[in-house]
Amino acid sequence: MLIYKRQQEKQWRAAYQASIEATPKEAPNLSRASILTPQKLGGRNMHLLSPAERAFALLALYHPYVKEIHEQKMLSAEPRLHPLTGWPEVESFDLPPIKGMIDVAERLGYSHLLPLVTETSPADPQNPRVFVFPYVGDLLLYMLPPGEVPYCINWNIKDQIQAFKRPGALNSKRRLAQDEVSELPRNEMERVYYVDAGIRTEHLALEQLDSHVVANLTQLFLHHKTPLDLSPAQCAELKERFATVLANGISPLEVISLCVARDRFTVHQCRTYLWQAIWKREIRCDLFKPVLIDRPLRPETADVLEVYGPWFGRK
Repeated sequence: MLIYKRQQEKQWRAAYQASIEATPKEAPNLSRASILTPQKLGGRNMHLLSPAERAFALLALYHPYVKEIHEQKMLSAEPRLHPLTGWPEVESFDLPPIKGMIDVAERLGYSHLLPLVTETSPADPQNPRVFVFPYVGDLLLYMLPPGEVPYCINWNIKDQIQAFKRPGALNSKRRLAQDEVSELPRNEMERVYYVDAGIRTEHLALEQLDSHVVANLTQLFLHHKTPLDLSPAQCAELKERFATVLANGISPLEVISLCVARDRFTVHQCRTYLWQAIWKREIRCDLFKPVLIDRPLRPETADVLEVYGPWFGRK
């Protein structure tokens, strides 16, 4: 099976292969899949199967402590080593293993929900093999804060919070019964699967993300790895000039026009430097408002990574 072939051995950065690729052949028909190529992940294709996954992937890529992301990661039916085992960013240390989805389902009484697949081997057609078809997670984040022990966080992603809950009478004014708002078995199995390894799961919905933040991160990401031939002194000069933009409430375009008129820089250099400096958090502006080249930049009043910080926390 292709999923097992891609995920059987641990791979990192550019070598990692998603279980399902965002291609017309593999992505679900109505998924609105997309591909990112982040520099942080070695420039490999990152396969996202929905606009919600793409938005949260951009948020994760923006976080400086997120060092690795595994999207469309197989939830192994059998026991496996902890996801951090073998990660080249850190030295080896004792980590609890994954017990596997079969073990999880048996403990929770959900064995009957595991999808089974029959495979017939040409070498032995009379004895077909039955095995569990693996579930696939959305985003697994590998976190490495400075001076701390690394950890993982599992992000389970939907468009709406309600999608994580049992079906209820959404249009009814009556209070939903407990079994209607409790965790869906599929989500519960995934959460317990990672709890066994000391990894917590965040259930996240696109409706929780500010639309301006998503739009701004999308724009910044488009330029984040564009080659920029500038010396350290030139970068320092542009950083100082754009600092006046924030301090004086003027548009970046005014500074860019001045630099170009004086033959100091090209439009491309100025604009690309600005987008990359914001992406790298060297210039801090308000990402909860539209960031436009011809409109005044607003100083940061709320840090995106503090507002959404709990989603990245160890506990």
